[in-house]
Amino acid sequence: MVHTSDKSLHLKEEATKYIFLAGSMDTSVKNNWRDDVIHTLGEAYNFYDPTNNNHDMLNDIEMREHIKWELDALNMSDKILLNFLPDAQSPISLVELGLYVSSDKLIVICPKEFHQSRYVRVLCKQYNTPLFNKMDDALRTLGNNSILL
Repeated sequence: MVHTSDKSLHLKEEATKYIFLAGSMDTSVKNNWRDDVIHTLGEAYNFYDPTNNNHDMLNDIEMREHIKWELDALNMSDKILLNFLPDAQSPISLVELGLYVSSDKLIVICPKEFHQSRYVRVLCKQYNTPLFNKMDDALRTLGNNSILL
């Protein structure tokens, strides 16, 4: 099941693992990376997807609610899949990295082409955070459930 910020968060189901899909936004493509993750892993997990196609048009109150939803969903999630796209700036994703790099929740995908990849790599190494160059490698690990055990 996919939970989005246009609906209130609900209580987690005990037997289900939840993944927050953090990272660079790419709403310009028909199937973005979040859709691919959900399609690949959808049977095994529930997802918190912060994508809001009207993000730039939210008023102050709506934006505050959206941010609060994201913070609550990040906190409730079992794992956070944080994907940095090569050509993105991703300032919010860098904030999320800083918030959760020392937790055991974070799984990071960061290609060397990302403009702050050296920073991301040093942080992940310092805190023993799983780091992948490619989404496929991270999905294979999540598909095996070994990273959630």
